[in-house]
Amino acid sequence: MKNRVGVLVSAGLVRIEEHESPKPREGEVLIKVKAAGICSGDIYAFKGLPVWFTLPAPFGHEPVGDVVEVGPNVTGFKPGDKVIAIGSPAYADYLVAKASSVAKIPSNIPYEYAIGEPLAAIVNVIRVTQPRLGDYVAVVGSGYMGLLLTQALRGMGFSELAVFDIIDDRLKLAKEFGATATVNPTVDDVDKVTKELTNGNGFNVVFEVSGNPNGVDLATRIIGRRGRLSIVSYHSLPVQVNFRIWDAKGIDLVMAVPARSGEEYATIDLRIAAKLLERGVFNQEKLITHEWRLDQLQEALEYASKKPKEYIKGVIIP
Repeated sequence: MKNRVGVLVSAGLVRIEEHESPKPREGEVLIKVKAAGICSGDIYAFKGLPVWFTLPAPFGHEPVGDVVEVGPNVTGFKPGDKVIAIGSPAYADYLVAKASSVAKIPSNIPYEYAIGEPLAAIVNVIRVTQPRLGDYVAVVGSGYMGLLLTQALRGMGFSELAVFDIIDDRLKLAKEFGATATVNPTVDDVDKVTKELTNGNGFNVVFEVSGNPNGVDLATRIIGRRGRLSIVSYHSLPVQVNFRIWDAKGIDLVMAVPARSGEEYATIDLRIAAKLLERGVFNQEKLITHEWRLDQLQEALEYASKKPKEYIKGVIIP
């Protein structure tokens, strides 16, 4: 079988190459890709910012599709199973993934709304941050990951679940997804609202999901004494922080970027994510705003790189 693969040749340049379809080895699964999410890390790489892989490289790591073939000693999967996976290159017709990093999902969920790797990332974030019942929780940033996180946090018994962002349409979605309060720092009095929501104490737990220095500053501003600051975003450039404030507040820092969490993220967290997707905890229908074909990958990344307000998450449909 022929296999088209998206290759990031250099900053700003994508090439679609044709290879032979890979064969699954022991412990691996061959997947026919039906959709692949466009990760912010891929956008950073396209823009020439530092990321975790070097160019040129086949890329993409958020596949969903159907099992075509299983390698030796693989149990629990068969051809035709609908699955999510963590594996690369996902911008392709076919990819091979470790069976341990593949999870089955219900057949009734559309492929484009079943992107699984980000859901595993959210499970990982909550697992390592460990927010507690009754906490006053804030999410800084309501892009794709921030809104997924809001979906996952709702119903966990927090005293408040406040979402901060500068785009009102995103805040409306956050409210719909379970936020008890939404705050636009360009309009609202952040200090006043924070005091009102937390009885003057600041938030116990703040998730920074903005990916920019202003978001880190805002998180520092609204967190309370001995609060837990969870860095969810991948920051492609250095960020300066005010350690005087961090020290005065006694902030506990959690680096919740999933890639730092080892095998649990790609195995246990992915399977939990699949179960939560099945139960309806995650709903991506209003989050997937754009779709492109594989041969439009260059166009897709050019568009996503501009960060238009109407863009939340894009997917590639081979």
